[in-house]
This record gives sequence, C-alpha cells and structure tokens, in this order.
Amino acid sequence: MENHYILQPLLPITTTNNNGEDTFDVVPPTCRITLRLGFVFLISIISVWANYEASKGFDIIIINDVPGTYYGRKFDLLFVSNGKAIRIVLNTSEFAESVLYPNSIQPKKIIQHVTLKLSIQNVLQPVVVSIREKGHYVISISPSIMEETNVQEAIVSSIQRAMAYAWLWDGEERAPRSLKDGIVEFISMSAGFSSPSSDIDKELHLPLSDGLCWTNKDPFAVAHFLNYCEGLQNGFIGRLNQAMKDSWDARMVDDALGLPAQKLCLPYHSNYYFSRTTKDHKTFPLTMPSYQH
Repeated sequence: MENHYILQPLLPITTTNNNGEDTFDVVPPTCRITLRLGFVFLISIISVWANYEASKGFDIIIINDVPGTYYGRKFDLLFVSNGKAIRIVLNTSEFAESVLYPNSIQPKKIIQHVTLKLSIQNVLQPVVVSIREKGHYVISISPSIMEETNVQEAIVSSIQRAMAYAWLWDGEERAPRSLKDGIVEFISMSAGFSSPSSDIDKELHLPLSDGLCWTNKDPFAVAHFLNYCEGLQNGFIGRLNQAMKDSWDARMVDDALGLPAQKLCLPYHSNYYFSRTTKDHKTFPLTMPSYQH
C-alpha cells in the first residue's frame, strides 16, 4: 500500500501546459503558503536591516581653518591629535538619535557626511550648522569658543546641539523655529548641559492668550515645557519628531501628546511655579539619562 505524507494533498494538483497536457504540481498548497509568508518576513527583515545600515554610520572630516593661530593649535592639541573630535561627534550623534528615534524601526534621516571645522571667523553663535547638500552637514565652530574656561564642555555642548539639529525632522523646513530650538535644547539639557544665558523665571509671567507654551522664543523655556510633556506622555518627543518627517501642522503636537497642548500650558506654569517656591522640583530631565562626556 502506498504511503501518503501528511503534507501531501489527497488529490493530485494538476496544471495544463502549452501543449494541453496535464502536469502535476510538485509544491503542495501548504508549502506555497509557507514560502510566501517566509518571503514576506524576509522582505521585512531586509527593510529593517537596510534602514539600520543606512543610518548607523557616516563619514566624518575634521578641518582646522586657523592652524597657525593660538586657537588652532589648541584645537589640534585637545581635539584633533587624539581623535577626540571624532568621538564627540559620534557620541553626541548617538545620544540625539536615542531621543529622537526611541523606536529602532522608525525611519531616520540619512546622514552621509559630517564636516566639523574650527571656523576662521567668529560668529554670533558658538556653532552653526549648514547643509552643503542632502545628507551632508557642516558644523562650523567659532574660534572664540576656545577661550571658554571649560573648553571641552563648551565644545561637546555645542556639537550636541548641532547633531540634534542634524537628526531632527523639520517638516520640510516648515516647522516653527521656536519648537525646533526647544527640542534641540531639550536634547542638550537631557545630555546634562545647561543654558546659563536663559532666565526661566521670565517665562512664568508671559501672557497665556494663545495657550501654546512651545511658541516661546526662549529655547530654554520651551525645553522645560517639552520635558513636562515628556514626563506626562513618555515618548512624546520621538512621536512628534516622526510626525514632522514630511510636513508640519500645529495639531501634530496635540496628536503626539494625545490631548490638546494648550490645556497643559496653565497646569505646567502652576506646577513649575509651585515646585520652585517649595524647592521640591525635579531635576531636569525627567526621563532621559545624563550624557557621559
């Protein structure tokens, strides 16, 4: 008696060839379904792997535009000769990614090349980020930063902000500057850096007519409000960043929060004022670990 295997169909499956002759299908239906599912799974794995590979690494070039000057020699000695500048770029990039893309399967911006240079001219900001072409970022550091008492902290802090800008989706350049600056400041402060030039107490007395705390022009104040939101809804910053990938709408803030942001402005002010007057406020940040220099 002929043996029948479990996966063998009870009736032979036939197809007709070009000559009108019947031929047997040697692949049972169950196997075909399994093969299709396996193929779909393989494509998913390849997609995730490709996204990871595309975003995990980029070329780094360090340039010293003032090599013969005091600033240039100091920059070479402290950050170039020992490879520290490259490590700072990589470490700050990794930290910014961890905040903006907490989910590893989220689509990331493609960064192919980062040029870090000590500029020949002083600029208003310690660091300026520009895009040479898509995926190619230039971080220009003002030479005056080399005069800082703690020059290493000043350099790392500046590059941390620069890499946050590089990784942040901006709604195709339509997201408001106040929100983008606030997110960058949130990342910087989460990494353990302060913003001494800002006065958060002034923000407590601003009019609440529009109820949008993230429209404040002070990045430090916006960062504190975003931190308050992150404490209420873990992953808020990451969701908001993803929402700004291709476009911008003010409702994205509400969607990332899961409730209207304007309803949080007054409770935030009350909470912050109470915590400062009682000296019982939590140290910023509420959710992110401190960055190790």
